Amino acid sequence: MRYFNTRQFIIVSTLFIASTAQAGKLSIVIDDFGYRPQNENKILQMPLPISVAILPNAPYAREMATKAHNQGREILIHLPMAPQSKQPLERDTLQPSMSSEEIQRIIRQAANNVPYAKGMNNHMGSAMTASLPGMQKVMQALVSK
Repeated sequence: MRYFNTRQFIIVSTLFIASTAQAGKLSIVIDDFGYRPQNENKILQMPLPISVAILPNAPYAREMATKAHNQGREILIHLPMAPQSKQPLERDTLQPSMSSEEIQRIIRQAANNVPYAKGMNNHMGSAMTASLPGMQKVMQALVSK
């Protein structure tokens, strides 16, 4: 009878555990919703379980959130955050230099503009997400929401 050495045992055990692990789930999120209702309505006609991320200050934000919710889709707030590049910023774009109170006000208003939202993701945002103090303010605002 052949015996496993420790290394072989670890490899076989790892392969066994990996093969019995539950497969991951894939989510599809279509972002930048709220500006082009004709195109967005076509996406909402798709029979796929997609989620939508809606820009909170877009003119059709509330309408698209309500339609997506009525279809049972998951909704995210697609919150503008300061990018590294010098492109024009949308109104109420989160910036690292903002106070905690200002960030909290913007997040609260975004939640009011995008009903039924279950979460939030960033629009642009590389300068904001790279800022630890800025993101700490965002996380504190989300916890207090």
